[in-house]
Amino acid sequence: MSAYDKVSDLEFFLKIVEAGSLTRAAILMESSLPSMSRRLSQLELRLGVKLIDRNARRFKLTDKGEFFLENTRQIVSLIEKMENNLQAEQEFLTGRLRIACLNQFGKQYLAGWIAEFNQLYPHLKIELLLSDSKVDLMEQELDFSFQIEVPLELDYCAIPLIEGKKIYCASPEYLDRFGIPLNPYDLRDHRCLCLIRNRHTFNDWPFWDNGKNLNIKATPYLSSDSSEVVHNWVLNGLGIAYKLNWDIQKDIASGAIIECLETFNPLHKNLYLVYLANNQSQLKYIHFIDFIESKFKKT
Repeated sequence: MSAYDKVSDLEFFLKIVEAGSLTRAAILMESSLPSMSRRLSQLELRLGVKLIDRNARRFKLTDKGEFFLENTRQIVSLIEKMENNLQAEQEFLTGRLRIACLNQFGKQYLAGWIAEFNQLYPHLKIELLLSDSKVDLMEQELDFSFQIEVPLELDYCAIPLIEGKKIYCASPEYLDRFGIPLNPYDLRDHRCLCLIRNRHTFNDWPFWDNGKNLNIKATPYLSSDSSEVVHNWVLNGLGIAYKLNWDIQKDIASGAIIECLETFNPLHKNLYLVYLANNQSQLKYIHFIDFIESKFKKT
């Protein structure tokens, strides 16, 4: 029997007592007398005791029934108090949350999650800023940032959310046309799609070759400051890109994008939820962190 059913039985018993008889309780609960009597018998059978003396001329609880009533009132009162507190918390959780996130991850996942969070706390104003550029929480007055770098300063907290990596990838059509690169040096003959962050083009692509770190300077064929644009270029067969695996995992699974140079790629990139440590006791922070962690447990 579920906990929900047990609580329902407590409320049922309390309504019978408050009504003063099974007949009146049946009327108030819009049920039949046989149905009410049957449910009471099932409750008594589960508990192994008689709660109501049915042979008495007037409605009368047994000694066990009196004991059960006292505890039932306490439990139901506690549940009602908890529900009222939660409702009040939802109603009065106010203020603003400014949240920064990587562009593509924000569009694919976070935007929908924030819509759900907003329904739970409708009086909380939320701003979602999507960018692939590096952010500064204090300078930009941000509450949270979803990012792959962990701040070294002690006044920041970073919660790991996803273990991932960046991978080299291209579409099957591109690889059919230009060939599959067999080692990092082959990229010199390929069309490389690069990401721009803070006016810097990331074309120093890292590899691991024979136990040594190796950087290849990719020649950008196309570049953009949007990871989503680079993703679409890959899908359209325009070149090879260096992408976060969680951005393209659906396309990898469907075969729309293929990983390249896997044995030469050692780097792992995790996603973190970053915020200022001195804000962690705020109620809105606690609820948002719990909500986000619950989402990642399901993914």
